[in-house]
Amino acid sequence: MKLNKIEKCKQELPPIKYYQRLDTLEEKILDDTDLFYLKNFGIYGVKTRPGFMLRIRVPAGRIGYEQLQKLLMEAKRANARILLTARAQIELHDLTLSQAIHIHKRLKEVGVSTFGTLVDNFRNIVTDPYDGVVKECEIEAWPLIQKMNKIVLDPSLLGMLPRKFNTAVVGMRQSAQSFFSNDAAFLLAQKDSLMGFNLYLGGKNSNLAQDADIFVPKEEVVPLFEAIAHLYIRYGPRQKRTKARLFHLIEEIGMEEVKKRLKEFYPKEWRGAGRLLLKKEDIKKYKELREATFAYRYQTNFGEVGVEEFASLLALAKESGAQIRLGVDQNIYLIGVDKTVDPSPHPISAMLVCAGSRYCIYSLFDTKQEAQTLIDKMSQYSIRVGYSGCLKGCGRHILADIGLVGIRTNGFGQVERGVRLFLGALYSCERSEARLIFWAVPLRRLADVLDVVLAEFERSGYKDFECFSKRILRRYEPEFLAWYILSTLKKEPLPPLGEIAPRVVGYEELKELEACVFGA
Repeated sequence: MKLNKIEKCKQELPPIKYYQRLDTLEEKILDDTDLFYLKNFGIYGVKTRPGFMLRIRVPAGRIGYEQLQKLLMEAKRANARILLTARAQIELHDLTLSQAIHIHKRLKEVGVSTFGTLVDNFRNIVTDPYDGVVKECEIEAWPLIQKMNKIVLDPSLLGMLPRKFNTAVVGMRQSAQSFFSNDAAFLLAQKDSLMGFNLYLGGKNSNLAQDADIFVPKEEVVPLFEAIAHLYIRYGPRQKRTKARLFHLIEEIGMEEVKKRLKEFYPKEWRGAGRLLLKKEDIKKYKELREATFAYRYQTNFGEVGVEEFASLLALAKESGAQIRLGVDQNIYLIGVDKTVDPSPHPISAMLVCAGSRYCIYSLFDTKQEAQTLIDKMSQYSIRVGYSGCLKGCGRHILADIGLVGIRTNGFGQVERGVRLFLGALYSCERSEARLIFWAVPLRRLADVLDVVLAEFERSGYKDFECFSKRILRRYEPEFLAWYILSTLKKEPLPPLGEIAPRVVGYEELKELEACVFGA
């Protein structure tokens, strides 16, 4: 088998052995190979951008007072910027290499790891932020994740996967989050009278995981996860970096063959999938807990949190005896407060926004700044928005009611910033990616396009956009929906969606209409 360049590096020198060189590195003379190895320890840097980022593993989004206090102290000392990720992790930005290494070591002293948070590793294992503390939780995921975390942090596995591997374990009957973009997702299900999990495999930012048709009892989650890990290490594609995820293995050989190979590492018999119990829940500022207190969802600025801002939340948590947890929605949860607590200055929203150009070289513009222009509209309707700054899809736009991907386009005059527009993912009980409606919408017209979509949603009478998508939007082909939106912007009187009859819309007709409406 012909290996790619990175795989050859791993064979010659496993990342864990490179770790011994950390104290001898000089920032000015790092090459691409050094930068690859550093990612295995959570240290990210590129030649085209000054400064380094340190990504910190927070299993299940849980972190203790002392650990967080140490982290914030080091961040303040280094004058770092804090960003929360969509995998419930913390990133420290604007560091020098020596600062990143120093903070990594200081955090290691208090039991916080940065290992495996980047590149070809088992990434942070996630769950719902209300795991174990609300009546909707049937199986607490935290004890399972703790055991799984020992597997993923095995030094011999560091950096040795074909590509990254994301995992979720959710024992909730209800969640405001969707977990189908994980490589492996264990989601609450019932088989006959037994509670356990259904297994879904092969998800990633641009594709939803498939039902593996396997029911997993609670006590089998850890051994089956370990078997999946070994399956991926043994059989995961290693020829091309762009085709190396578990998704690509399933695509190449099929789910049944993957399950057959899984038997090599998990010889026990399994049963077919049970009834999925995990249902969608609306986002709430407060959530009642079992102990008659509440959890408070602290809305961040799409993951941006100031050091002093975070420190004040930590002080509030310590004073009230609350836990701090991080969610996969880039927000902070205080577990165990009363309803008088409400320190967030930001409106509550269901928007997930990628790092953007201030933090990431791949993003084509500042997605967080652009998202600010949409937040009032989206918060009003509780619409789930996924905003990605590039085609890598870190904003999970295919798992959203409205998905946006940053592009540059010259289709309507001069080169300008724009987005690809996706609509209507089914991400709770049913699983279907959001559909691409427009290849290019200039940012200057995005608000107008969304106004048409929101007007139709409001006119439909549905309270939930996912339901509107299933009942109304899915009646029509994407080209027809694009034609309908453009025709409405041209002020052509049309019947409401749901009442208007679908028809075939040709490519030339659509391009002509786009030029008329979007032309500068």
